[in-house]
Order: sequence, then structure tokens, then C-alpha cells
Amino acid sequence: MLSGYKSFATLEKLTTIDFSHNMFDNSIVPFLSAATSLRTLHLESNYMEGVFPPQELTNMTKLRVLNLKDNSFSFLSVQGLTEFRELEVLDLSFNGVNDSEASHRSSTAKLKTLDLSFNPLSDFSQLKGLESLRELAVLKLRGNKFNHTLSTHVLKALKKLQELDLSDNRFTNLDHGLGLVIPTSLQVLDLKRNQLSLAQEGYLGICRLVNLMELDLSSNALTSLPYCLGNLTHLRTLDLSNNTLNGNLSAFASGLPPVLEYLSLLDNNFTGSFLFNSLVNQTRLTVFKLSSKVGMIEVQTENSWAPLFQLKILHLSNCNLGSTTLGFLVDQYDLCFVDLSHNKLTGTFPTWLVKNNTRLQTILLGRNSLTKLQLPMRVHGLQVLDISSNMIYDSIQEDIGVVFPGLRFINFSSNHFQGTIPSSIGKMKSLQVLDMSSNDLYGQLPRTFLSGCSSLKVLKLSNNQLQGTIFLKHANLTGLVGLFLDGNNFTGSLEKGLLKSKNLTLLDISDNRFSGMLPLWIGRMSSLTYLYMSGNQLKGPFPFQRQSPWLEVMDISHNSFSGSIPKDVDFPSLRELRLQSNEFMGSIPGNLFKAAGLEVLDLRNNNFSGKILNAIDKTSKLRVLLLRNNSFQSYIPEKICQLSEVGLLDLSHNKFRGSIPSCFSKMSLGAENNDRVMSLVADFDFSYITFLRHCQYSSHLNLDDGVRNGYQPKPATIVDFLTKSRYEAYQGDILNYMHGLDLSSNELSGEIPVEIGDLQNIRSLNLSSNCLTGSIPDSISKLKGLESLDLSNNKLDGSIPPVLADLNSLGYLNISFNNLSGEIPFKGHLVTFDEKSYIGNAHLCGLPTNKSCISLRVPEPSVTSQTNEEDSEEEEEGDVIDIVWFYWTCASVYISTSLALFAFLCIDTRWSREWFYRVDQSVSHLQRFKRSHVCN
Repeated sequence: MLSGYKSFATLEKLTTIDFSHNMFDNSIVPFLSAATSLRTLHLESNYMEGVFPPQELTNMTKLRVLNLKDNSFSFLSVQGLTEFRELEVLDLSFNGVNDSEASHRSSTAKLKTLDLSFNPLSDFSQLKGLESLRELAVLKLRGNKFNHTLSTHVLKALKKLQELDLSDNRFTNLDHGLGLVIPTSLQVLDLKRNQLSLAQEGYLGICRLVNLMELDLSSNALTSLPYCLGNLTHLRTLDLSNNTLNGNLSAFASGLPPVLEYLSLLDNNFTGSFLFNSLVNQTRLTVFKLSSKVGMIEVQTENSWAPLFQLKILHLSNCNLGSTTLGFLVDQYDLCFVDLSHNKLTGTFPTWLVKNNTRLQTILLGRNSLTKLQLPMRVHGLQVLDISSNMIYDSIQEDIGVVFPGLRFINFSSNHFQGTIPSSIGKMKSLQVLDMSSNDLYGQLPRTFLSGCSSLKVLKLSNNQLQGTIFLKHANLTGLVGLFLDGNNFTGSLEKGLLKSKNLTLLDISDNRFSGMLPLWIGRMSSLTYLYMSGNQLKGPFPFQRQSPWLEVMDISHNSFSGSIPKDVDFPSLRELRLQSNEFMGSIPGNLFKAAGLEVLDLRNNNFSGKILNAIDKTSKLRVLLLRNNSFQSYIPEKICQLSEVGLLDLSHNKFRGSIPSCFSKMSLGAENNDRVMSLVADFDFSYITFLRHCQYSSHLNLDDGVRNGYQPKPATIVDFLTKSRYEAYQGDILNYMHGLDLSSNELSGEIPVEIGDLQNIRSLNLSSNCLTGSIPDSISKLKGLESLDLSNNKLDGSIPPVLADLNSLGYLNISFNNLSGEIPFKGHLVTFDEKSYIGNAHLCGLPTNKSCISLRVPEPSVTSQTNEEDSEEEEEGDVIDIVWFYWTCASVYISTSLALFAFLCIDTRWSREWFYRVDQSVSHLQRFKRSHVCN
């Protein structure tokens, strides 16, 4: 690493050395000791360890800045630190410092800044000798393990201490005498992200720090407002956000020192009203933030009051703010960031607010009740505009790209915008995010838009009525990362213009009318990670014929793809594969189960056959395996139980035969401690606004990190599974705890294994429409979390186990059409089920049926009954004409209804799709009826 140096003698002339991010250990120190003129030394992220400072470093008497961040030093010698007579800044953060040694002589060190953040320190007694550093002005102890009450005399001798950072620790309380042991010279105190819960007397120690200028108590567990802070006459910055504060906010605000510049009260539990004019004494305020997590605060103001301060940042979200209470903003001319989202604003977009503030960069008005978008007449430099989730029915003004040419972020989603997308948007050369999803937009995408917005990274046009062919050769969206076009009426095939988007990571064109063959180049898009194409009319072979190293999610379900999946297909990063409802056939390639991260495999409603799971990897992370309605005819192999993580297993509507494996308890279905969490179910919603709210005001707002990290980097996984005789969609944390087994509509025989009672985590069990015999095992009563149990359409006999009444979580029970007998144990939780759960069992009796368990003698037919039969025959002969007319009427109604239904189904809507889905279900029921004859 140091081969470039011919002689270390040349080091003596250097004043700055940066050897950060290497692999140096302590052996580098003797070489560096030759650099006697060194002023600045960076050794961040290396492998140095032991006691600091190493003896050889003390020769650097002129050293002023020493950066040893991210090493492995465990001991701090204050005695050795005094040898650095000129050292002013020392960074030992992210090491392992857990103890120190005091100096035995008077310190002459000039150290002004000491950073010991993110070390394993848990008590101030481990900082022996710290009081000898008399020149220390900045002390950072962030991210250590200090806990309980903050009480120390170590800092009392540091008379020049100005900044103390104790954030990200575990303090729960403050010593009442804190102000007596912390020097009154302190100007900055940072206690954010601790566990502080203080009563009024708990704030007294802070309120004695009379020179305090900045105080951060955010992200704690504070409940009462610190009224005594009004005594801190120099306080300029106060952050109390993300607590559970409540109380008289107006009284608190009116008592704050008049020199405040920054006040944040975001995300607390405020209720009642807040009078904005309680800030009447403030003259320097530039940042004000207020919101309530419980949504019970109402901001009010006097119409005649005009504040004496000029704000730069205003955040008043979720404050029940109405349009009539915005009068106090009329005299504000210096605003750069405005967040009035989640309020009750009505009427027209506040154009005057944009017009009055020429330096305004961000305005967030989402989740209000605005009804009209009116743009200003003059060009404005606005960069971020969010009016999502309002009630705007207008079309988008054609000149929006002329009025706001510098926009970088647009969110118009979840309104009722009509008309076409303005072509002037193509003039927004800096546009990075455009979201117009969930509106009533129609027409084609403007050519100028597709060719002009080369900086666009995220385009979301989901759930509109847009149409036409997309991405012809003129498309030039070279910076595109995420493309959401789902839920529209786009037609044709994917054109090569999309190939210019070389950084495309997410492509969603599901629920459109795309048709034809999927181009093979789609498999050559090297950055593509998430691919959603379900619900179209695409056809042809499996679209990926070779390795796709980055693809994590592929959903091409509900199309007309056909053929077999190539045996050598390789998806090393694949986590979710959905091929449901296509025309695939052949065997399942064993390589699919070798994908180390595969968690969801949905192959339902195809024509796969052969043996399953020929190449199971014991390290598989597969969580969901759905093979419903295929053509598998073999036995269910015991090897399937090697998929130990599987919690949702659907093998229904095949022709599996033989007995039910007894090993299912080895899977996640039976794991006693199920701490497994799917990596795909981290539900990242449209959190871009959250990113913006935490941005510092800047004249050059950087949105790149927000696009990469804030806008749906991992879409949520949703799995639909048949339970309680209907499909339920599971996602998020619920999917982690949902466990189900569906073996229905096969040709399974034999008895239900007793081991079925070992499936401790199971919520849904469906063994219906098979050829199962024997009795219902008592062990099912051990499934305390079972919510749905279907054993119908089998050949089960014997009595119903009374212990089933103890399944208190059971919400659906179907044991109909078996050979069960005896009295129904109508007690406990079984009293919640009606007769439908038991029909088709001729020898069952008792409630809830009307059949008594006392045998009744069948009477012989009498002469009278024979006479009645003869009379009825005569009546039937007399009613022939009525029956004929009845037939003609039924035929007419049938023909009319059929024509109307045919016309309705010709229109491709969600209702028509739902109809075809129901028809599909009916066909499945008929197939089940047919298969029931196999048992005979």
C-alpha cells in the first residue's frame, strides 16, 4: 500500500496525510512518526487497536487534527493525550472505547473538540481524566450506552464547554442539579432520541443553563411542556418534535424567549386550539413546525394580526387548518418551504402564496379539499409541488410547464383531474418525479413529454384511462428509474424506445391491453429489478431465456404465455416469481428452487406436470408455494418438508394421490417459535414527501437520494390465499403470521395423519374434495390458532370429536358431505356454526340440524294417500297449458338476459374480469364434483 514511497524521510515535510479506508494496523504508526511537520492526519476506517494514543504518535507535536474514526481503540489515555500540545480536534467515534486513564499532572493540552460517539461507554466514571481537558469546547458522546439518570460531576471542571451531544443514548431522566454540574458556558445541548420522560421539575436542570442557545429534546417520551424554558433568554433553536406532548400550547408559546429563530413541535399529541398570534413576541422566527399525531389540534388566528417575523420554513400539517385562517400568511414574503398538508383547505389553490414568495421552492398541500388548480400568471422558480388527495376536477392547465419550468417534483395523484397530460411538461428539463396516478386522465402520452424530460427518474401514471402505444423511437427518458403505467388502456407492444432507459429498475405495466409477443430485449435490461406485467394479453414463450442477475420480482400472471420454462433459467437474485393464470406446461425447473433468496413462487392455473421439487435446496428461503390447478399426478413427496420456511402451501386442484405426508410440521406451519420475517414485505409506500420534510432548506434542493431511497424501493408483497371459502389478500406483518395448507380437490386417500395436530402456526386447513377415510383426529383440537377448517366432500366416518368445540379462533367450519354419524357436539365455539357446516351427513343428528337423535318409526302409506296421488295426476293434466306458457316466458327472459350479459362482457372492465373469475370458480367446482367420482 505504501510502495509509492521511496523514502519515509520525505514525510517530514508533509502537513496533511489521508490514509482513510485502508487496512492499516498499528504497524503504520512508526512510519508516520517521521512526519514531524504534520498538521492533519486522517486514519479513518482502518484496523488500529489498543490504547490511544500509541507512543510513536506523540512525536507529532504540531498535529492539530487527528481523525481515527471507525477503528478498534478500546482505551483512552488522557495522560498520553497531553503530549499533543497543539492538538485541537480528535475523532475517536465508532471505536470500542470503554475506559480511560486520568492524567497525573497538570494538562497543557489545547484539545477543543473530542468525539467519542458510538462507543460502548455506559457511565461517566469511564471518562476518568476528562476534567483535565480545560480547553475542551465540544464534547460528542452520541450513540453510547449511557442510561437512567443523567447526573455527572465530570463535566463541571470544563468551564469552556460550549457544545454537548448526548443524543442516541438511553437516558430516562435528568438530575435536578444538572445545571449546577454542567458549565453555564454551554450553548448547545443535544438530547434527541433518548427515553426521557420529564415532569416540570425534571426540566429545572436545563433551565439553569442560562447561556443555552440550541436545545434538542426531539424523539423522547416527553409528555409535559417545559414552561421554564422562557428563562433561557439566549435560546434560538428549540426542537421538541416527535414526543407525546400535550397541554396549553398557546400559553407555552407566548412565554418563549423572543429571540427564537427555530421552533419545532412536530408529531406530538396536542389537542384543543392553538392561537398563532401567541407568537406575537417573536421577531426573529424563521422556522416554525407544528403537527399533531392524534389530529385533534386546531390552529386559529386573528384576521387583523400580522406577525413581526418573516418565516422561511412553515410546517402546519394535520392542524385542522381552514382556508379562512391563512390570513397570517398574506404578509409573508420570504417563505421557501410550506407544508399545509392533511388540513381542511377548500376552494382554489392559493396562487397568492406562490406569487408573494418569489423564493418559494416547496409547497405541500396534499390531503385537503381543494377543488380547483389556478396557476400564477408569471413564471416562478417552484421546485416541489404536491396537491395529491384533493378534490380537483379540472383539467391540468396546458401552460404548467411554462409557469413552473424548474419543477423537480410533481404529485397530482388521487384527484379527479380530467383531460390529457399537458405537452408543456416536456419543457421541465429538471423534472425528476411525476405522479399523476389515480385520476381520470385520458389520451396518449405527449411526444414532447416523452422526448423532453430526460432527467425524469420516477413516472407514475397508474389508474387512469390513458391509451395508445408507448415508447416509440422518439422516447428519450434516459434517466428513468421507476415506471408505473398500471391500470390504464395502453395497447400494442412494448417499443424499443424503452431501451434508452438503461437505469430502469422498476417497470409496472399490469392491467392494460398490451398484446403480442414480449420482446426478448426485455431480458437484457441489466438494471431491471422489479417487473410487473400481469393482466394483459401478452403471449409467447417464457420471456427470460438466459441469466438475469438483478431481477428480484417478476409478475407476468394473467396473460397467455405458453410453452415450458427453460431448464437452465437462472435468477440468482429472484425473490418473487408469479406466473399465475397462463398456459405454461412441462415440469418445473429445479433451478428455481436453487435461487437463494426466492420467497414467493406462484404457478397457479397453468398446465405444469411431472414430479415436483426434484432439486430442493435445504437452505431455501421459500415462504409461499402456490401450485393450485395444474396437472400434477404424482404422490406428494416427503421431500417437500425440506422447504422448512414455507408457511403458505397450496397444492389444490391437481391429481395428487396417495396419503397425506405426516412431515408438514417440519415446515414453518409447525414451527413453535416463528421469528421468520419476509424481506419482501417491508411496505415502502410513497414516502418521498417524508424525505422532503427532513431536507434542510437549500437553494439547490438535492432530490437524488429521495428518488433512490424514498420512493418505493421495494414494493410490498401481496399474496392472495383461499381461506374461509374466499380469497383473502395478505401483506405486511400479517403475511408473516399467516400460515395455510390447501390440499383440496385432489385424489388423496387414507386417513388424516395424527401429526396434523403439530401444525401449531396454521390458520387455514383445507383437505376437502379428496378420498380421505377414517375419523377426524382429536389432535386437530391442538390447533388453537386455526381460523378455517374444511374437510368436506370426503369419506370420513365416525363421530365429530367434542374437543373441536375448544377451537375458539375458528371462524369457518365445513365438514359436510361425509359419512359422519352420531350427535353433533353443539357446545363451546361450535354453537356459532349453522346447519350448512354439517349437511350431507345422513347419520348426524342434533342441533343445529332439525333431525332428532331419537329414532322415529316410518308410517306405512294409507289408502287416503293413494287417493290424493290420483287427484294430483288429474290436476297436472289440467295445467298443461300453463306450463307451456311458463316455458315460453323462461326462454324469452333467458335470451334477453344473455344478450345483455354478452354486451356487458364485451367491455373490458374490472366487473367483467370479476365475472370471468367467478365463472372460473364455478368450473373449478364442477371439476371437483367430477373428481369426487374417482373415490368410488
